[in-house]
Amino acid sequence: MAHYHFIGVGGIGMSGSAAMTLAAGNQVSGSDRGADRPENRRILDALKKQGVAVFPQDGSFITAGKPDFLVYSTAIEEDNPDFAAAPETPRLHRSELLEKLVEGGHYQTTIAVSGSCGKSTVTAYLAEALLNLGGDPGCLDGALVKRFITDCFAGNFRPGDGSTLVFEADESDKSLLRYAPDYALVLNIGTDHYDKAELARVFGEFLKKVRRGAVLERDVYEAVKPVLPPGLDVRVFDPQPRRDAHYALLDYQVIDHTDAIYQDGKRTELAPSGDRPLSDGLGMNNMLRLYGFSQEDCRIKSRLPIAKFSGDKAVPLPQFGRHVALNALAIYAMLEMLGFEPQAALAALGRFDGVWRRNDFAGNTPGGALVFDDYAHNPEKIVSALCGMREYSPEGHLYAVFQPHGFGPWGFMRDELFLRLENELKPGDKFIILPPFYAGGTSSFKPTAEEVASDWKSRARHPEHYMVFDDRGKLRDYLELIARSGDLIVILGARDNSLSDYAASLTR
Repeated sequence: MAHYHFIGVGGIGMSGSAAMTLAAGNQVSGSDRGADRPENRRILDALKKQGVAVFPQDGSFITAGKPDFLVYSTAIEEDNPDFAAAPETPRLHRSELLEKLVEGGHYQTTIAVSGSCGKSTVTAYLAEALLNLGGDPGCLDGALVKRFITDCFAGNFRPGDGSTLVFEADESDKSLLRYAPDYALVLNIGTDHYDKAELARVFGEFLKKVRRGAVLERDVYEAVKPVLPPGLDVRVFDPQPRRDAHYALLDYQVIDHTDAIYQDGKRTELAPSGDRPLSDGLGMNNMLRLYGFSQEDCRIKSRLPIAKFSGDKAVPLPQFGRHVALNALAIYAMLEMLGFEPQAALAALGRFDGVWRRNDFAGNTPGGALVFDDYAHNPEKIVSALCGMREYSPEGHLYAVFQPHGFGPWGFMRDELFLRLENELKPGDKFIILPPFYAGGTSSFKPTAEEVASDWKSRARHPEHYMVFDDRGKLRDYLELIARSGDLIVILGARDNSLSDYAASLTR
């Protein structure tokens, strides 16, 4: 048994790795510069209950004994106090440790999920689908999976029975190149940390190490096709219909769905069509409803998202959004690759409890506006999130509040995000920028929110779409004054857990 000390143990990736390291039979401690912040308690309290000793990030951990290894991430600076407190202790990057845990964990099957967007959600969705199919999968995720949250686990790690491990493979620091999983799922190729040419090279190198099979989105497949190993089982899924596609999203729509019909004070059994009572075999009652003569006491309806896949497959989805339909399609292709029967695989996609800070409904403002909390932080994710959330209230105005997750990413994405927002924002919508989140380390502190907003306004068709607030309290006052019933407020941004608390504060 070795002792691993995690620097920044409260981070979403580090905390999951710490829990997995502890479950493998090791001693684990950790430090975090935000150890006393209330927004981090959901993660740190769970680690403490598992037996992880948590210290402030000031080097004081050394008083409890010298560890065998210091585990760090790319975000940890060289002058970190924990490095200074144990200068001779060997260091392990988190991805190096994860490589050891995955390869030495004796899992029968390992599945890595990667891509520029959506990998945390799809890792969770795939693991839940395997659970729905009767399995007991392990899962290591870069998000808190709601169904996996227990008294002792925050939700980003689930031990499982050792049969299967589904884990997120990160391209942002190229750590995915350390892994050699049995299967891989690569969702898309976008612009977050690198340009597409570099991402194509990275994904190609990663796929050379995959042992059995890979599910790839069409653009990913075209980018890496020249370097794919000849013996690798590859299945391609398409966001649009194609004649030669085996897995394609043919259509996505939201339909009105009858949940229940009451007659004479009792809930009636519904006919197979789902739109009338079983006793009304001819649909006469539905026809009478058009003329105001219905015998119903009431009818309870909801809006249901439906995806249609190749092969005449219609799939009710657990959440709104075309991106959810694409995620389900990718997972369906992977489940078939794993050997599951098509109908069982489709049924497994019907339940997904979601992950924390992905399309999370926080409540209503005093004025009745809907408030959502979302982790979206690059152009593709932000626009996908906004498109999906509009379906909750298509006629309302949208107030999107975005906090960039660092000055470097903010500068990298500014132009593409602007172009996408110009096509997405509608009259009356606002895109509100908060100052970039600073988590420490070297930074030029450029560009600022004001600089980018000024640039956008000079180029925008409708400059009034873009605003900057440097004070969350003043922003709260503004939103309470302007947002009305039927409007949508979406809080967007990564790394800063206080954003979730801020979203909740808007609902009073």
